Amino acid sequence: MVELHPAPVESPPRRRARVRLATWLSVVPGLGQLYNRQPKKAVVFLFGVVLLFLVTLNIPGATAELLAFWKPRGSTMVLLSLLVEMVSLLVFISTFLLALTFWYDAMHDARRTAQERNGERQPGGRWWLFHR
Repeated sequence: MVELHPAPVESPPRRRARVRLATWLSVVPGLGQLYNRQPKKAVVFLFGVVLLFLVTLNIPGATAELLAFWKPRGSTMVLLSLLVEMVSLLVFISTFLLALTFWYDAMHDARRTAQERNGERQPGGRWWLFHR
């Protein structure tokens, strides 16, 4: 008796990811990851960038509130308040640059993932949080 083997079931062809579209969608953090079908990454990038920018925007106000509550008087206290303002500015700049870096990383990750899905790049070199 002849054994019949069932015909292999072909999976539907995977759509090719458009690399430029994935990159440009990430101008809004997380959209490129949604395009690449990575919703968990999309949420992390969206909330990470938004949170960092919100913290950045609140640093000057928090410093003003601190100095208004403190009400420095005298030359020594004025110099100390100036030091507080300078530290506040450094924290502001650092947080802002961190937010921009995280935003860039979202764009870079979307591009890289689209290239990997298309077979244009070998998988690997991921950011530590998103290792496979």
